[in-house]
Amino acid sequence: GRRRSANMEGLSMDPRKATASVSYNGKRIDTKLAEYLQSFSYTDVASGESDSLSLNINDRDRKWIKSWFPSKGDTMAATIIMKNWSKEGDTQKLSCGSFVIDDFSFSGTPVKLKLEALALPADSSFKETQRTKTYEKTTLENIGQEVAKRAGIKLYYEAPRIPIEKVEQSEKDDCSFYNELVKLYGFAMKIYKNKIVVFNEATYEKKKSVATLTEQNIEPNWSWNTKLCRTYTGAKYEYTNNDKNQTIKVEVGGGNRILKVTDAASNASEAERITLAKINEANKGDTTMSVTMTRANRKIIATSCVTIKGFGKLDGKYYVEKVTWDIGSGCKQKLDLRRVADRFTDAKSSTKAVAKKSKTETKSSTETTTATKSTGTQTPVKGGKYTLTTTKKGYYTAAEALAGKVTGGHPTGTRRPGTYTIFNISQGMLNLTTKAGVPGSWINPN
Repeated sequence: GRRRSANMEGLSMDPRKATASVSYNGKRIDTKLAEYLQSFSYTDVASGESDSLSLNINDRDRKWIKSWFPSKGDTMAATIIMKNWSKEGDTQKLSCGSFVIDDFSFSGTPVKLKLEALALPADSSFKETQRTKTYEKTTLENIGQEVAKRAGIKLYYEAPRIPIEKVEQSEKDDCSFYNELVKLYGFAMKIYKNKIVVFNEATYEKKKSVATLTEQNIEPNWSWNTKLCRTYTGAKYEYTNNDKNQTIKVEVGGGNRILKVTDAASNASEAERITLAKINEANKGDTTMSVTMTRANRKIIATSCVTIKGFGKLDGKYYVEKVTWDIGSGCKQKLDLRRVADRFTDAKSSTKAVAKKSKTETKSSTETTTATKSTGTQTPVKGGKYTLTTTKKGYYTAAEALAGKVTGGHPTGTRRPGTYTIFNISQGMLNLTTKAGVPGSWINPN
């Protein structure tokens, strides 16, 4: 009896452990890899780059440099497995997704291999083939579907409908072209699990934090930074569309730190969206923080939000830009964060007719405040009349009408077919009223 009691006293919880389960060209290689793998790194990014894997392998018996020699274009998939994580017997898993071998290198002696893979389609043309093509009378989503089809993957689009009159892809690969186009209109793109994902970061910033991090959750080597340089209190846009003989102007915000924007636009609606996207992009990284977790949390992924608490003036809600997992002798999870800040949502636009060059032409140009897109033969003008031919949902703000979603418990209404007065115009949305001078409901005319 005493011996049994002593054995029981010697029992303890199995150690917390994280490992990587890896498939190579569709086959599990965990057993083969176990004796060679020195370290495993997985980087999960919110947008703008590709997720990536990096494996450091000790090729002690020279199999990798001979019969197991890798090739660019080989595919990998990985899952992080965490055992006894929050309590004994608790197993958690994090799927890292699918990857394509992009680079590998050997060094010696002894022989070591570094394998690097990116979350890209297996079709290399997506990132390598330079293409010249013109897209006309389409939408941002339709262009994405065309790009995804060429890459042999699917498009997951969760952003508002963006009409595009004309855009040129000039000697650019599909990946760079579409990523830049998505960013131009204020959205973000990510390649994940063989999908092109297009989403609105502003929507994700509004979601609840998945974790609250205090000094107990964070290792001592954290860092925090804020900057005033290259942050703006307002923006001004001006562009002359020679095809339409129009100069478009947009103003956002005010103050003395003004961002100047001159990107091409087909109409005032497009110019407003581009200007808002530019200033919000410039300002969103003004306050950043980098932390390493004392215990990795699989709920914290890129595009999620966390709350920093107990750091005085540094406290607040932060958006997760990047998560890096390093598994070797232990498991480390590093987070790159940026503080969630208020975004600019309102813009004022005007168009000015540019007089055609002619010896007989003497009339001066006129300026009118307009909405951003003509519907049928109507060109919406502030204070002018607008005829609805279909029933539209009415929203409390222009931003809600643009997103097609209600926020903050605001009321909604209905605008039925009929003729209304345009009380105001913003972001291409129209505030329609039945009484001139009195605000009405915002509708999306598109």
